[in-house]
Amino acid sequence: MFFISTALATLCLICSIFININWINDIACSFGYFLAIYLVTFIALIPGFNFIFMFISLLHDKKEEKACTKKEKDVTVLIPVYNSKKYIEETIKSIKKQKYCGDIHINIIDDGSTDGSLELLKSMEADSAITLIESNHMGKASALNKGLEHVKTDYTITVDSDTILHPLAIRNIMSTLVNSDKKTAATAGCLFVKNAKKSFVTKLQEWDYSLGIFGVKLIQGNYNSTLVAQGAFSAYKTKQLKEIGGWQNCVGEDIVLTWELLSRGYTTNFSKNAIAFTEVPEKLSGLGKQRKRWARGMIEAFKKVKVLTSKDLNFKSKFLMLLNVFFLFIDLALLIFVPLGLILLALGSQLLIGWMSLFVLLFGMLLCLLIEIRRKNMLKDIECKLEKRSFLAFIVYVLLYAFILAPYCLIGYISELLNSKKEW
Repeated sequence: MFFISTALATLCLICSIFININWINDIACSFGYFLAIYLVTFIALIPGFNFIFMFISLLHDKKEEKACTKKEKDVTVLIPVYNSKKYIEETIKSIKKQKYCGDIHINIIDDGSTDGSLELLKSMEADSAITLIESNHMGKASALNKGLEHVKTDYTITVDSDTILHPLAIRNIMSTLVNSDKKTAATAGCLFVKNAKKSFVTKLQEWDYSLGIFGVKLIQGNYNSTLVAQGAFSAYKTKQLKEIGGWQNCVGEDIVLTWELLSRGYTTNFSKNAIAFTEVPEKLSGLGKQRKRWARGMIEAFKKVKVLTSKDLNFKSKFLMLLNVFFLFIDLALLIFVPLGLILLALGSQLLIGWMSLFVLLFGMLLCLLIEIRRKNMLKDIECKLEKRSFLAFIVYVLLYAFILAPYCLIGYISELLNSKKEW
């Protein structure tokens, strides 16, 4: 399916180039050929290629692995905590309520909290399933590695301190990982937004997690090349984690770890029915800071893993990684295209925002519909009902969300390329 999707998307890209020649010429008459080619390439051609590749890939729905008939494996859950007094109790309760027959050990690493989290955690130490590990404030990666030192089980799960798990989350993510082939080192869980009703910014992110992030992970999981086994909820084989030295002390510790595993010949997948709900930023400033961190993490991963020359990296993972190179150019094109296009439209010109850009938008909507069908089928399978999402937020998500986040992402890319000071 991978090669069919790539071939058809490439064929459509070639056809699109010929179709868009007149549009390029029209833009060039006003702004020159460099800007015309740049905008059409990164607003229409590359996104169109990506949409078609994703759409065809999603037509093949990879089935979840059947539950293992053997006794469910013991697992250790690592929870790094820093000033999470508000959330940590709910997180632990959700783990204790798991419908899982194997033993679940909980290693909580307090990373020098100052809000009373440590005192709250100490009151839970009587629970034999919980091991509390104290640490000075050294960052999330350091906290996870301290927790990893105490892991004695063959499997490790990471959960953020503000994330709660669906009752079947650990059973489903472990079923996917345990029943995968021997090369599979990590399985990413499925994240949705916990605090979606807090603000319009969280409502936008609710659509991002349920369409954008969910859709991308579905596709990457189909090809055993999930590029981010996110720290908020993922499962790993402990041996492979220790083999690569755990998490590196960087901004994007989860993406760097995932790419390191892939670069050593391992594969990663996605458990779409292993659901967790995580807190997301409630203000645009917080969301911008998060996306700057994610963007830096991607560049960190490219620095660590030499994608083009890595011998053990499989072709599918390499292709998906290289698609990320276009993000920087797409974000910059958005910052030029949207304001300029709206100004021209206000002046009565459809030079930029016309039928060609509308076609790309409509195809993107069709892709969203297919992802939504996959998501609803998954939720039905595990009998999970979610609250209705804001339709207004959906419209803003489709039309402006990428544009709103573009400057933050660009700052993140450039900051890492220039090796500027990192902030966690």
